[in-house]
Amino acid sequence: MSTPEHLALRTASSTTTKSAVSVASNKVTFSTEKAPFRAKNLGQLAAEVLRHGMTWTIFRPEDGVFLAEGNGHTVRLKLPPTYTFEYIPQIEPEVFDSLYIDSPLVDKLFFGILPGDPQLNLPDYRIGTAADVYRTMYSLDPTGTATKKIRDNRHPSFAPKCLFGFSDIIPLAGAMLRGHDLTSTIARLPIPAEYTTGLLTHQEGFVVFRHRLDEFMASPQYTESPALPVPHMIEEVRHMYHGMLNDFPEWEDEVLANKQVNNRSARFLGRALGHWVICTEYFKRIHETIGSTFYQDLMASHLKNAVNWWHQAWNRMREGNERDNYGLRDYIAEGMHLYWDYMELVVEEMESKGWMGIPSEKLREAWVVMIFRGFCWWRCHWMMEGDEMCEAPPRLPSEYYKDKRAIDDADMDSEFVFIPKRGREADI
Repeated sequence: MSTPEHLALRTASSTTTKSAVSVASNKVTFSTEKAPFRAKNLGQLAAEVLRHGMTWTIFRPEDGVFLAEGNGHTVRLKLPPTYTFEYIPQIEPEVFDSLYIDSPLVDKLFFGILPGDPQLNLPDYRIGTAADVYRTMYSLDPTGTATKKIRDNRHPSFAPKCLFGFSDIIPLAGAMLRGHDLTSTIARLPIPAEYTTGLLTHQEGFVVFRHRLDEFMASPQYTESPALPVPHMIEEVRHMYHGMLNDFPEWEDEVLANKQVNNRSARFLGRALGHWVICTEYFKRIHETIGSTFYQDLMASHLKNAVNWWHQAWNRMREGNERDNYGLRDYIAEGMHLYWDYMELVVEEMESKGWMGIPSEKLREAWVVMIFRGFCWWRCHWMMEGDEMCEAPPRLPSEYYKDKRAIDDADMDSEFVFIPKRGREADI
């Protein structure tokens, strides 16, 4: 009796097991396992497939035809009236693990949706396409000046996919996506936009921020009589920053951190997360006492100015006015110097938005805390590195995130085709 290369089964429940045999000479491997997907509808399956390292090479909701491939797997789906679902793995089932942080919030990133932090009353932001970015920036800055700057930066002859400054929205607005469970050290996230890296990810941004913070605290207003007291949270940020620097070389070293994609130490992640929580609690207290839109206004004021750093940094370098780069990439280092220059513009912007009753020192303190909080967010997550930073990732249209079309085989018959890789052999 011959043994087939694959076994096709009709299933009537999503919990039905699948059996398969694969031939290797006169020996075979036999395996029995449950269907590897938990999804019950199209939106869930679309994200779950991507979470396991596949790419939707065909995604046609209009006629119900879908094909995903990659990471040793193939998935084919045809929605009713002709319903079929095929899963063809080519790697061992036990390594069918999520490549990304396993969370419903993370799934939104596959659709170009950035989940805003609800603790700070932030909504979700659509950033998956250029049109989404323009609309989101316009909602944060109705003057349109920041949106125009982003359009100018994306000129085909310059950097058509880059979002200089705007990409800060990811660590500043994003919810903490890895959760507070430090038993997992997975840090990888799907890329929600064409360009996600920025001054809050690069080593230059960290190093220049540290030096400028030290200089700020040593300025005459805080050291010469009659000296003003240094705002408490600025002192706290400096203490937390230097603690991370002394204990973890990957805190500032971007290359080292990016090598630790899914294996950053629990101790490192715990400390970065703890500091992020402290900063978040700081803003929650401000919301309770001053107003619940404070953080979003602060972030929007920062982004409105941050989109200018790229051109202004290169202009200063051409004029010979660049500042200390501490042996790192000069234009990026100059960008963080410019961020500190923008702090005063952020103060003015906040006052123009009606926050005039808040002392300017408090607004400066809030900006410092926000930037440090962004650093902490990035070190708890990883999205991309190197030359990939301007590559457009395979995202799905945001409107399909909540697509509820059923794929649950408990409601209709489905055809599974399971072909495992030839693996451990067993005598028959």
